[in-house]
Amino acid sequence: MSEIIRELRKQVQVVANARQLRDDLITTKKIKMAQWEEENRELLDRLEYQTTHVGLTEVLLRELTLQAYAANPTNKQPAKGVGVREVSKLAYDPKEAYQWALKHQMALALDKSAFEKIAKADTPDFVRVYTENQATIATNLEIEEEKE
Repeated sequence: MSEIIRELRKQVQVVANARQLRDDLITTKKIKMAQWEEENRELLDRLEYQTTHVGLTEVLLRELTLQAYAANPTNKQPAKGVGVREVSKLAYDPKEAYQWALKHQMALALDKSAFEKIAKADTPDFVRVYTENQATIATNLEIEEEKE
């Protein structure tokens, strides 16, 4: 048997042993994770509930922020920690955009990102540029006591 074949067979065993150890560790991890999740079920349930609750309260906060802005469009920060950002959007018929792309020798499939960059700089007739308001929320909101 040649030296390279002996070395090859030896390395096959090294890899097989390494994989077996890895697989054993994966199995141990799965068992430990399942035990931890079972022991911490209440915590995990509370976290899931609170995550959903935060999402719902943020939706309402964004809606109220946009309503406050609609009532006074000169105030883009109607309350501490929230604001309104005006974002430029494009509305267009994808078929017309595709035809435009063909005419301007772009790819056969519309590259929406590239098209919108070009359309923002040099707007074709079939594209309508409009402003859409987006409510923003600061990452760290301060909890303030109500003033009477």
